[in-house]
Amino acid sequence: MLVADFQQYPLAKWQDLIQILPIAAVLLAPDAKILLANQAYADFFTKDADAIVGMHLKDLDIDCYHSFCNDLRILNAGQKILPFEHKFAGREHRLNFQAYYNTDQQLHAVLLCAVDVSDLTARQHLLAQYNQHLQQKLDFDELTGLASRHAFQRKLNQQNALVVALLDLDDFKMLNDDYGHVFADRVLVEFGKHLKHLSAQYHWPTIYRVGGEEFVMLFEQHTLSGACAIVNQVRQAVLALNGAFAVPEATISVSCGVAAVRHPLTVVQALDHADRAMYQAKAQGKNAVYYYQRQQFYPYV
Repeated sequence: MLVADFQQYPLAKWQDLIQILPIAAVLLAPDAKILLANQAYADFFTKDADAIVGMHLKDLDIDCYHSFCNDLRILNAGQKILPFEHKFAGREHRLNFQAYYNTDQQLHAVLLCAVDVSDLTARQHLLAQYNQHLQQKLDFDELTGLASRHAFQRKLNQQNALVVALLDLDDFKMLNDDYGHVFADRVLVEFGKHLKHLSAQYHWPTIYRVGGEEFVMLFEQHTLSGACAIVNQVRQAVLALNGAFAVPEATISVSCGVAAVRHPLTVVQALDHADRAMYQAKAQGKNAVYYYQRQQFYPYV
């Protein structure tokens, strides 16, 4: 509120106050007559400020008049109008209302100020787009298109998994050494595309790339046996890449470890068991799925 009591100040004093405001401002009577206005407000209508003083708002802009009539119903009821944004004259403005009442609690005048927030809104929009783009880059692995380690860590904090699985491409260093880094990256790219397609087709849980050739699946709606069956499908899908790259059979394969999250185990502890089960699969010849149960590791067949 600019003043405590509207009636303490003559219009000339109000004119001085409004003119020094760095934003568009207009003082309106309850009948929508323009009592005072500064040039910033008059510029909305490409007119001179002195020319619009004394005019009725409906003669200046009918849409503004209808909007003000709606505002009057609120103000006449003694209620406040919270600041809101409104597009006018091709720009976004934040409108602020201050109502003044006489001693009989009747509406005496309304001060309306409009702050141009178009540039701020545009910057906020760009910032939101940038944040969305950044989140996208954080949540998805750039090479494979699968969910990223960042997304995995966030999901892990929710502690909703019933079963966890670790998958590791076999002899990936050998692929790099024998066929080159470009070939190895192509394998990862096709691996990601293939699994994304199959995941969408069969509604598999999200697959996360958490390391160079290491991947994780978190199961929230599957039993240990159900998760093992899906992970085994993933293992078989990886074998299909051998034909796509015309390399000897089982050159491209994956070893997998699966473990259930059972009280008092946490997801992190279950991941450790899945990791050990995965290394058990590698130790027993690779291209296999092993699971942890009752402190033992078993092959899934």
